[in-house]
This record gives sequence, structure tokens and C-alpha cells, in this order.
Amino acid sequence: MSPRAPSETVAPSLRSRLLTPRTALSLGATVLIIGLAVWRAPVNWHDVGSAIRHADLRLYLAGIAAYYLSFLARTLRWQLLLRNAGERCPAGPLYETLLVSFFVNCVVPAKMGDVYRAFLLRTRQGVGVMKGFGTIIAERLLDLFVLMGLLVVAAAATFGNRVPHQFVPALVAGVVLCVIASAALLVMGLGRGKRLLRLLPHGVQQRYEAFRVGTMSSFGRWPEVLPLSVLVWALEATRLAFVVYALGYSDLLTPRHFVLVALVAALLTTVPFTPGGIGLVEAGMVGVLKAIGVGSTPAAAIALLDRSISYGTLVVIGCIVFTLTHLRVPHAQRQPLADEPGG
Repeated sequence: MSPRAPSETVAPSLRSRLLTPRTALSLGATVLIIGLAVWRAPVNWHDVGSAIRHADLRLYLAGIAAYYLSFLARTLRWQLLLRNAGERCPAGPLYETLLVSFFVNCVVPAKMGDVYRAFLLRTRQGVGVMKGFGTIIAERLLDLFVLMGLLVVAAAATFGNRVPHQFVPALVAGVVLCVIASAALLVMGLGRGKRLLRLLPHGVQQRYEAFRVGTMSSFGRWPEVLPLSVLVWALEATRLAFVVYALGYSDLLTPRHFVLVALVAALLTTVPFTPGGIGLVEAGMVGVLKAIGVGSTPAAAIALLDRSISYGTLVVIGCIVFTLTHLRVPHAQRQPLADEPGG
């Protein structure tokens, strides 16, 4: 008798994955964190609001354009990773899938958008869930390694040998994550742990192998993948630069500061405590800006206007794309996944 295959191959539904008590609790905690931050922060919110209201709209729109161009760079890179894994997928649907996954990460904690992305990739492109998830993990690891490399360079260029204490925990955490990720890749690359895997059910072994192949085979085409990875973070810094210029604070920051602040904000979004890192990212950005020498009011205005792009517009646009995608996803088909028993 062949093992029973899962009955559904489609991405988890809107109701079953987003409208849950866990999501409501997470959003409630986020609102509480933001409320406490606004109440306790030594910031003149009237001046912050005035600065944001008088921001240059054209430069703000340029910041939005830079942000969504970074998704195009991410899409092209993911397409390369999938091609390395033996899967050819058109860029258009991948861009849409990527936007939807980032939107889900903005409203659901614990990076569930990445899991959703793997299921959506299976539904729309026919790529096995575990193999697709492996390419997503490879993408996240590439982001981590490139981000940490650029962050160390930007911090050294900004502070020299005297790194402020506010940066030490982030740098240590980033280094630890890089070490753990490198060790995991080494284990998977050498094929270690097979004795332990033999103790597990055959279905679990198949899923792990599909995940391992998807992850390890993604690494390649370095002359194309690495520049795209750097371009992603360059566009993130460009978005922040447009925000700073829109607010009229260009005399307070230099290009290396744009890179430093944008990378710290990106690193904080990986913390899975709140959806999209909301509350934590804003506080971290303000802390970094103040360490550079920016006052509390300009720092708060920069952080809030920047997050109105990287969080606010993504929630609105992502929700629209998510709804359209959800309506187009076919009903569940009773057939096994390509990388699961019976598939």
C-alpha cells in the first residue's frame, strides 16, 4: 500500500492562515508596543507630523519606486536560484508571488509568508513544496551573508574602531546566525546525518531530501546572483536616501549612513516577534540614527516615513495582489505533491 498523499496542493487559504487567533494576538501586541513607544518616546510628535506633511511628494514617490524595483531584483535572483535547482519559472508570476509572501510576513508573525510562498509556488508553477522552500531558504541565507558583509563595512566606515554599544547585540546576533547557517549548509552539502534520517519515516526522508536538493542546488551562477543580491540592498539604501531628501534632512546623513541604517532595519525585520518587525524596526532605526548624531525628531520622522513605504504601501498593495491571487488559485486538487510520497 502506497503512503497516503496530502489531499490539497494549493496555498493555504486566506481564512485558514490569516484570520486566526494567533494573528489577532500578534497584531494586538504590535499595537500595544507602538502605543507604548509613542507614549514614552521623548519625541515632539507635532514636529514629526509637520515634517512628514511637508515632505517632497516627488522624492517620496521615487522612494516607493526604488522599493518595488528591489522586488524586481529579488525576483530575478529567485528565478536564477530556481533555474539552478532545475526549475524554469517566468518572472511575472514570481514577482507576484514574492509580493504576496512579503505581505503575509507583514500581517502574520514568524515569517509564515515564506512558507506560504512555497505553497503558492507549487500551486502556480508546479514546483515541489519542499524543493521550492529550499530555494527560499537559500535566498534568505544569501541575504543574510551579503547583508552582514555590507553591514560590517558600513559600520566600519561610519564608526571606525569605536562601534557604539547599540550595534554590538545586532552584530553579534548576525555573526552567530551566519555561523549557524554556514554549519547547516556544510552538513547538508556533505550529506551528513543520514544514519539519523534512516530512523525517521520514509516520507520524512523524502521531504528532507527534496528540501536539501532545493537548497544546495540553488547556489551557483555567482557572477549573476551576487550582483543582484548587492543590488537588492543598494535599492533599500536608495529608498531611505529618497526619504531623507524628501524630508529635507540631507545635511544630516551621508551615503554610508543610508546603507548602515537601511541594513540595520532589514536585519531587524528578521526578528519574528512581530509581523514585519513593526515596532522593533522603527525603534532600531531611531536608535541607529541617534547614534549617528541625528536628533530625536528628525530620526522619528525618517523612520516613520520610510516604514510607510516598506510596511504601509506593502500592506495595501500586497493585500490587493493577495486577494487577486487568492481568487485565481484553483480549488484543491486531490493529487500528491511532487516531492512527497506518491508524487
